[in-house]
Formats: sequence, C-alpha cells, structure tokens
Amino acid sequence: MSNPSNPSNQANRAATSGGPFAEKPRVMLVLILEFFSMYEVAQLQRLVCLEFRDAGQERIHERGGRKLYEEGMSFLNGLDHYIIDKPRARLLILASLDAGCKTALAVQRIDAPNLSDEDKQKMFKDLHKIATSSPYHWVDYYIGVWYIRGFGGEEKKNQAVVWFEKAVHKGNTEAMDALGIHYLEGRSGLTQSFTKANELLALAAKKGCAEARLNLGNSYRLGSGDLAIDFNRCVELWDQSATQGFVNAQFNLGFLYRVGSLDGPPMTIPVDPQLCFRWFLAAAKQGDVKAMARIGLAYHRGRGVEQNDESAFQWHRKAAIKGNQRSQHHVGLSYETGRGCEIDLVQAMHWYQKSAAQENQHAIVAVERLNHNQ
Repeated sequence: MSNPSNPSNQANRAATSGGPFAEKPRVMLVLILEFFSMYEVAQLQRLVCLEFRDAGQERIHERGGRKLYEEGMSFLNGLDHYIIDKPRARLLILASLDAGCKTALAVQRIDAPNLSDEDKQKMFKDLHKIATSSPYHWVDYYIGVWYIRGFGGEEKKNQAVVWFEKAVHKGNTEAMDALGIHYLEGRSGLTQSFTKANELLALAAKKGCAEARLNLGNSYRLGSGDLAIDFNRCVELWDQSATQGFVNAQFNLGFLYRVGSLDGPPMTIPVDPQLCFRWFLAAAKQGDVKAMARIGLAYHRGRGVEQNDESAFQWHRKAAIKGNQRSQHHVGLSYETGRGCEIDLVQAMHWYQKSAAQENQHAIVAVERLNHNQ
C-alpha cells in the first residue's frame, strides 16, 4: 500500500493531476536548474515569497485605509444615505491616514497653508501616480477637482471632466453630482445639457448623495430640461437631503415653507410657519447665518413658535457676530430699547454702526438719531 505522505507519490499525483499547470512547473524547474544551483533557486524562491507577502500585506493595509476613508467621506458629505456627522467623519479620515490610505494623505496636504506651485505640482503628480499604480475612484475625483483649481495649468482645466467621468464609471457619487453641475452650467468646455445633468443628478440622488438630492430637487422646482415642474417631488428630495443634515437643503425647505410654492391658488406647497421654523432652526444650529437671522425674526414675531424676546435677541446676536447686517441692526435696537436684554446705549451704537457700515438704511438712521440725542 502506498504511503500518501511519500514525496514521490505527491510528485506523481502532481504530474498526473491534469490542467494547464500539471507539468509546466516541473519543466520550468528543470530549465532553471540548468543555470542555477538548488541553493540559489531556494534563496530566490524565499525572496519572491517575502516580496509577495509584503506586497499583499501592504495591499490589505491600503484597502483597510480606503474603507475607513470612504466611510469618513460618507459622513462628511452625506453620501450613500449617511447622516452628515463631521466630527465622526474627521475621526474616520484620521484613522484612514493611520491605516496607510495614500489618498487621504494626498487630500490632507491640499489644505496646508501657503502651498507653493512646486508643492501643488508634487501633489498632483502623486495623485496621478496613485491613479496609475492603484486605481481608485476617489483619486480620479480629486484629480478632477485639482484640474479645476488650476494645479495642472490653466490651459488644462477642461481635463477635470475626463477625470470626473472616470470616477463616475467607478461609482463615485460625488463625481456624479459634480459632473451633473458641470452639464447644468456648461462648465469646463461642456455644452450645457439639462438632460445629461438631470440623469447624473438622479443617479447620484438614488445612491444617497445629499447634495445631488438638493440639486435634483431644484431641477424639479424649476422644470429644468425634460423635467416637468413638480413641487411635491422637489420637496421629497429636499426633505431627504435635509434629513441627512445637508444645511442648504434645510434652508431651502425653510424658505419654501415660508412663502409657499407660489403656483396657486391653491398652492401645491402651502405656507407652513411651523415647518418653516423647524428647518430654519436645523440650519441655524449648523451655523448658517441667514437661518440664524430668520430664527431671530421668528422668535421676535412669534411666527411658527411662541414669541420670545430673549431668544430673538440671542439668535440675532449670533447672526450679528457672524456679520449679518439685519441682525446687527436688530441687536442695536434691542440694546437701545431693552427688548430681550438690558438697555446699553454704548452697545446699541456699536451694533448700529456695524450694520450702517454695510449700508443698512435703518441702522444709518439709528446712528444719526443716537448722535443727535447725545
């Protein structure tokens, strides 16, 4: 009875197992041994195995980094139906750097201050190198972005479209939205096409891209291209985007519910002060200055929320600090009259002057009035 562990038996089985590799390795080994000793072959084999091992580990490491990066970008921009969570996104992107994601490293460097032209060209070459050696849809997208920024030279900005298309074909939703906007506005040498724009935006919106949902909703609001005006579909898309935390969609919904769809009577989307307040508040909490001012007015007038002078003052002050001239005038008026805060004529003049410097006519009159009364 044959011993299955016998090396000669194993060799016999290998030679008679069939298939394209049954005999070729043995033939190759015979040829190799005509020129190299067994010791040299063994050393070479060991070196090749180590190289494959290291390359494999690096690839696993890189794939892990890319996975973290993709999840981070989904939380950052509201992709793949993710709810926007920027602190979490930053942590994931930092983790992708630690895991060896070259794309994350290249993108991080673009935000460095005072980049020289030499630095820009170096980073641009690094991205092209990654795109060649280890293709990745986010690399294609960023090469497109950097062409738009002029990193490849002003005369090559139109190359952005080529790279966006590559990223689109690999499934990058951010590139779908970007290319859709390029078609919508006829950028980077493209002939304006609402039809192509809407096709790309619809594809990205279906894949859960918050910004594409906002943009496609706007196309339905306006009836762009071959789309009929459809306010209900617009609201549906904007609501999806706003629920993902996209601040522009939140503001747009707030404004739509403030004035209605203006297509009536009756209007398809009627005025709704409560929903108006809800979405303006969501945008205001994310730091949108215009939304902060709107919330201040809502509390001031009791529109969609119970009237509250203190809350009105607090929200107007937040917007005023960020430079909103209407809120600056309102804060000045609050300090002058003591509505929502204690009377302080020095602070009143301070905020009136800031608003007047932005040519707010009410503030200009207020400054003249206070100066006259002093």
